[in-house]
Amino acid sequence: MEYLSKNGRIRRRGEVIYLPVFEDSWREESGVGAAHLPAPPTAETIVRTAAGDVGRPVRDLGDGWWWME
Repeated sequence: MEYLSKNGRIRRRGEVIYLPVFEDSWREESGVGAAHLPAPPTAETIVRTAAGDVGRPVRDLGDGWWWME
């Protein structure tokens, strides 16, 4: 998984695992990546994708993994 992450690291927040794929390079105000969610997402599901941004699941990647934008 480290090769998918922009910096070779993952972020864990509770039961959510997040792999940052892209963060804006200036101040990291926006980001996208993949997250493993412990339960199917709802309309209120958000994940912090960068220091100044949160993302919502937009595409099911299978096995609990979602593309976050």
